[in-house]
Amino acid sequence: MKFLHDEGLPTQYPMLTQSGHIMSLEAIDYGNVVQNHAVRLLSYLPGTPAAQITATATPQILYDIGKMAATLDDKLAKKFQHPHKEHFNRGKFIWNLSNVPLLRKYLYAVTEESLHKRIEGVINEYETSVQPNLKLFRKCINHGDLNDYNILVQKTNTSDGNTKEQYQVSGILDFSDMSYGYYVFEVAITIMYMMIESKDPLPVGGYVLEGFESVIPLTREEKEAIFTLVCSRFAQSLVMAKYSVLLCPANEDYLMITSKTGWKHLITLLDKGKEGVQKIWEETARRYRETMHQI
Repeated sequence: MKFLHDEGLPTQYPMLTQSGHIMSLEAIDYGNVVQNHAVRLLSYLPGTPAAQITATATPQILYDIGKMAATLDDKLAKKFQHPHKEHFNRGKFIWNLSNVPLLRKYLYAVTEESLHKRIEGVINEYETSVQPNLKLFRKCINHGDLNDYNILVQKTNTSDGNTKEQYQVSGILDFSDMSYGYYVFEVAITIMYMMIESKDPLPVGGYVLEGFESVIPLTREEKEAIFTLVCSRFAQSLVMAKYSVLLCPANEDYLMITSKTGWKHLITLLDKGKEGVQKIWEETARRYRETMHQI
């Protein structure tokens, strides 16, 4: 977070303790037991979770979110140095898109036969069309969880009734899912989460892609994988939500946030098919690019 903040991205940064450290170990007395806790204080970030505006998100903020995702990965790939950077190699971390086949271990949680078959189909497609090409993708460190609650936005204007309210990215939260991956993973994850609350989800990918590629143009192999990777991230989120509810049913409302629209969006993507969805993304990106050139 500190590195990215110093590079100009809107992340929190640690306030140092009196002894100059970024956190301290404090003993907390609970009466019958004393437990040690790591304590830290982070700077405040203004803004509203993007989830509150994605239903009516403008092309501009979706473009900016895609651009921000690419900028974050690019800074980490080209400039970030740390003696323990290898710890981002997280092996069989279930949320890394390299590990989509591991979902089969949790697929029993999806008890609806039709949905179970849809997820199995996504995993099979990943193994057929993406996994053999991973070696062709460009590596980087991914944030890995740029969902609509981990991105904060702020208004940059006040609507006068004739124009839509405009926003800018004001914060990036939650770095606990960081791991080594590929640039194309980050854009796929971002597209998937920006679709969740959208009233018109299919064009979303075009705006996010256009923003991402303004910083990191994707290769042909990477572009060919995006559709399946977006579906795969839906599969990860939906399957793991079902599984987590089995472990903690009392937390179902929170765990199933993505599922409220996620299953519908995944089925729409699969029914429309890769070629149809890619055409929508390409046309959306082209129209936005032309509009920007006219301004």
